[in-house]
Amino acid sequence: MPTIAVLGGGITGLSAAYYLKHLQPHKGAVILFEASSRLGGWINSEILRDGTRLEIGPRTLRATGAAGANSLAMAHHLGLENKIIPVRYGHPTTRNRMIQVGGELHTLPSSLKTAFQTTPPFSKPLVLSLLHDLRAAKVSNNDESLYSFVNRRFGSEVADYIIDPLTRGVFAGNARELSVKSLGKVLHEYEQTHGGVVKGALMNLFTIKKKDPLLKNELVRKARTEKWAVWSMTSGIGTLVDSLTNRLILDGVEIRKNSKVDTIKSDRGKMIIKCGSEISIVDHIISCLSSKDMSSIVGLNFQLKSFLEKIPFVTVGVVNLVYEGNSIVKQAAFGYLVPSSEPSNVLGVIFDTCAFPQENKTVLTVMMGGYWFNSLFGYNPSKDVLLNAAILEVHNTLHIKTEPCSAKVSILQDCIPQYVVGHTEAVENARQLLIKDNVPMKLAGNSYDGVGVNDSIMSARNAVMCLQL
Repeated sequence: MPTIAVLGGGITGLSAAYYLKHLQPHKGAVILFEASSRLGGWINSEILRDGTRLEIGPRTLRATGAAGANSLAMAHHLGLENKIIPVRYGHPTTRNRMIQVGGELHTLPSSLKTAFQTTPPFSKPLVLSLLHDLRAAKVSNNDESLYSFVNRRFGSEVADYIIDPLTRGVFAGNARELSVKSLGKVLHEYEQTHGGVVKGALMNLFTIKKKDPLLKNELVRKARTEKWAVWSMTSGIGTLVDSLTNRLILDGVEIRKNSKVDTIKSDRGKMIIKCGSEISIVDHIISCLSSKDMSSIVGLNFQLKSFLEKIPFVTVGVVNLVYEGNSIVKQAAFGYLVPSSEPSNVLGVIFDTCAFPQENKTVLTVMMGGYWFNSLFGYNPSKDVLLNAAILEVHNTLHIKTEPCSAKVSILQDCIPQYVVGHTEAVENARQLLIKDNVPMKLAGNSYDGVGVNDSIMSARNAVMCLQL
């Protein structure tokens, strides 16, 4: 039986190893290589001594869409349904999403009624932006920036006050450089196929949808019936990492921590992996390493390296602030985002305990830097600099006068890949090159197929399904 190596022990790598044992299922050996001493990658749930839960990285998974259903099905198979905490549509955190403009917080329109009203900072009702799209001419192109696309089709205010802060909050990136084809694929396809987004959306209403086979899953059906928006777990989404790890051990997957891959070489249909002085010969590789890490590995095709190096990364400062009492935040909401036009070093602030209450505690997470990290904080800032900036931000904007009872500062170096214009082609070229050269290796993970946890899990599934065993 063939031996398969999974490179990387983040959520993509753990999911790939899981699917190898449960989707195929693969009877041969599976070896998972992880450079660090811990598994889970950027997922990092931390429980403080007093029981307060913090999320250093991702904090929720979306329950909607094919990727959302896929993750729910995995959680069900792992027996996690009793540990899940859902947030349903209609909850204040799904309705109240704010942006900071001119030092003031403004709630974005979230209903049909508010779409017909003029609400600050917009100078006209949001519904008029849809009419703008209906009048806008089609521009045939292969890709453009997300900001340019939305500005063209919906006007500058939608681009400035919705798309700009949204891309800062989700990708910690610059909407003027990020790809609409990669991050707004459906929007781009609607224009190219139907001449506009609204026209495309209307046409899609009359398209017969294929029935999702995952709807047969009990937990997926429950989430759809109860209208879940997002979900977490009682001890944080790190529970998913722990459960996957335990299942892999039971499945006989060999997990090698502290095993940084230095060299990969293809030789007569086999793959030779070198970690320090240790050499492993395998039949297939699923690389779940970031494209940045992959491009630094010795032995890869020069052209492949050049494709992988086209994907830039940004660093994000994450400051978790814990306050005594549960009435610190005056308006229940998801939190607020800050457009790049504002003189702020903050990307956004998440009101964690509005979605997931914790006994007599308020937890806020301040996200900082991203695309602008080095220009704002330099290349090696102290954690105190970030902490003081975060406390000042929430004190000024949320008018919190008390000091936090505890805080944690994390600098997540090169944590989010940036899908710049041309990203889709770069990834496709890299994958086609591996096929052309008959290299038995698949690329999976958030460098390629979406930056969210659901995207990473689905990427792992697709990579396993594509293996020719």
